[in-house]
Amino acid sequence: MQHFIYNNNSFYRFSNLLTDTQREKLKKDIDYQIEHNLCLTVKPHQTYNNMDEVYKDDETWQFLINKITDCISSLTDRKLQQYMCWANVSKEDNRYEKHTHNTSLTAVYYLQSNFPEYGTDIESTITVPSYENSVLIFNGALEHQIVNMPKILAKDNHRYSIVVDYNFV
Repeated sequence: MQHFIYNNNSFYRFSNLLTDTQREKLKKDIDYQIEHNLCLTVKPHQTYNNMDEVYKDDETWQFLINKITDCISSLTDRKLQQYMCWANVSKEDNRYEKHTHNTSLTAVYYLQSNFPEYGTDIESTITVPSYENSVLIFNGALEHQIVNMPKILAKDNHRYSIVVDYNFV
């Protein structure tokens, strides 16, 4: 586990969460959802925010969500309630913008990321790298966004991330 503090906010990263086989399964599921059930009320290439429900009987999805929950539980004794779960695919036509989540914690799992320097921008002042097969945990109320890759890079290097939001109860 890696811990760092920026502007009085703690960030935690846990690495090597899944096997390559598990990651390929998740990527295939996300591609299916983007192709067949694209959420039209959000920026392109984002799934609906109920991936945990859609795949509630899927061993790989539940393994990932449980793994992330365990990572957070190792940081605090407070009880957690999972709020939402969705996936993003960063492509050449991204339009991701700054936003916040109205939750206690946000966990971003970087499923695939060939260029970690195009990670997660925090408050327009720091970019946290998007290291593949790791989860970044931080206060979702902080303004953040996916760093959009230049079209020439994004065309053949799609970045996949899965977001799970939590509230303390």
